[in-house]
Amino acid sequence: MNIVATVVPAITDHFHTVSHVGWYSSAFRLCVCAFQFVFGRAYKLFSVKRIFLLSNIISIAGSVLSGAAVSSTMLVVGRAVAGLGSAGLFAGSFIIIIQCTPLRRRPVFLGVFGAAEGLATIAAPLIGGALQTLSWRWCFYISVPTGAVTLLLTMFCLSDDHKPSGVAAMTFKQKVAQLDLVSNMLLLPALTSLFLALSWAGTMYPWSSGQVIGPLLTFAVLLGVFFWNQVRRGDTAALPPRIMKQRCVIAGFIFIFCVNSTGVVLEYYLPTYYQLVRGYTPVKSGYMMLPIIIAATIGSLIHGAGTSAFGYYTPFMLFASFIMPVAAGLITTFKIDTSFEKLIAYTALSGLSYGIGFIGPQTAVQTVLRAEDVPLGLSIMLFAQSFGPAVSVPIAQVLFTNRLSDNLDGVIPGLNGTHISNSGLGEMVSNVSESATKDVLVAIDKSLGQTWYLVAGLASVAIVGSLMTEWRSVKEKRE
Repeated sequence: MNIVATVVPAITDHFHTVSHVGWYSSAFRLCVCAFQFVFGRAYKLFSVKRIFLLSNIISIAGSVLSGAAVSSTMLVVGRAVAGLGSAGLFAGSFIIIIQCTPLRRRPVFLGVFGAAEGLATIAAPLIGGALQTLSWRWCFYISVPTGAVTLLLTMFCLSDDHKPSGVAAMTFKQKVAQLDLVSNMLLLPALTSLFLALSWAGTMYPWSSGQVIGPLLTFAVLLGVFFWNQVRRGDTAALPPRIMKQRCVIAGFIFIFCVNSTGVVLEYYLPTYYQLVRGYTPVKSGYMMLPIIIAATIGSLIHGAGTSAFGYYTPFMLFASFIMPVAAGLITTFKIDTSFEKLIAYTALSGLSYGIGFIGPQTAVQTVLRAEDVPLGLSIMLFAQSFGPAVSVPIAQVLFTNRLSDNLDGVIPGLNGTHISNSGLGEMVSNVSESATKDVLVAIDKSLGQTWYLVAGLASVAIVGSLMTEWRSVKEKRE
């Protein structure tokens, strides 16, 4: 995701449209969301090693399709396929950690896991900026060799797990029936309808139009049927009601939904701010993401080590939820002439709070839930982790595009939301007269301010989740 954010301006210029910008992220996260519960059950019923390998292959295929895209729509499809594979990789990574480590030491490994993700995140925008000098397509093709290495390591280094006798005795057909694919068939179109409505509203169609209201009604109906099916199936459902009623699950869902949304919106729109408003090159834009990413990596290690040492994860979630709104509020002050020192300090503070709180909900469900319920609890957290950004990025795009149309009114005669959607952001700046360039940059800067306000609001709501979280020690649970 991070490498994609860096090359968004180049992609919009290549395909001459910004109408799909939100979908480059949301299509990926849509499939991560929709298939998270299926993979959660698949890892419980089938070989962890084989499901993890299959997920990796699908992810590689999606990256190849994205890199070879000949249209913006094809790129969105490729991102969706990559998201399907990543749904299995995300769930599998946590399942493997659970199988290999005791609970009291697990926060350390989760912290290292978060730090490794942070290091990859650090490298991604830098690599993306460098690869963009060749072509933005290489930002997707780069996943092929890294995915191949993961395939080899999984094949030769990961031992196959042993299932309980009850699961081992089940036939393939019985296992497939336990996946609750009906719920997935309801959830996928429901989420797709929601994301379509959010991406169209205010840009292609008015909020009051049938093209927006229709998908929203479809989402509401399908979501209602989905929850009815969960209640009907009970413990065999993709989302068992008794688990969703757990306080740690509700609190964790709210917290991770908001925290990850703030992080991803910043990750997605800060490179646009740096490249267009500040005039930085893609490589320098990547370097400017280092403070937030390095701070997040350090925060993740602090959380892991601190939770293992003191036993409690709740204080770290509380700290994160109180500091993140402050950092987000400071970021809303970004202007075209904001000092370099403020850019570094404010984004670093946001990254630190993100890293300290991010893995708290995953630790909570492993501590509070029964061992057999932990995989499903983690699936819910991973769903929230992806669902939040999948919703927030299109909303941020709508806020940005609508405000940009208003701010450019009078600067570029005849410009409207449709014209903006059919133009690349870089093109928009380069095609105006030199005397109007600064006015356009100021308009883009003010429009990005709407996304910063969204970040501040989401960060503030995260406080609700942290205050609801139970105070339980990872040292008290017997495994």
